[in-house]
Amino acid sequence: MKTYTHAYIAYIVGRLIVGKKIKSIYDYTDLCEIEIESLPDAEQLREFDYVNWSYMSSTPSISKFQYSFKTGDSVDLSIKGKSFIGFIRESSSHFIGTVRGDSVFLYDQKAAAHYNYRIIGKDVDH
Repeated sequence: MKTYTHAYIAYIVGRLIVGKKIKSIYDYTDLCEIEIESLPDAEQLREFDYVNWSYMSSTPSISKFQYSFKTGDSVDLSIKGKSFIGFIRESSSHFIGTVRGDSVFLYDQKAAAHYNYRIIGKDVDH
């Protein structure tokens, strides 16, 4: 079974940092578009939006989040500006990344791999 942990991280940071409702994410590693509604955690991701969006958009310093996926992974995430760092508990992996425009760049230390995503969606009404 394919794991979407890095795509979930890209969704969360893309949603919080860029401020777009995300319809899908293009995965440059696997060369495919991932529809958010097709993911096992789609409902949980919508709930994350609802609970955290207003908090994040008004916080000027470092914001910290914890997120648990149905797949069993859980992520600790810290965001400052357009940069983020975090930890995937189940794989004991640290990651760092940044958001530029509609692109999310992520490096997973344990996998020693780069992941690049483009978020696709529409602007959020503020």
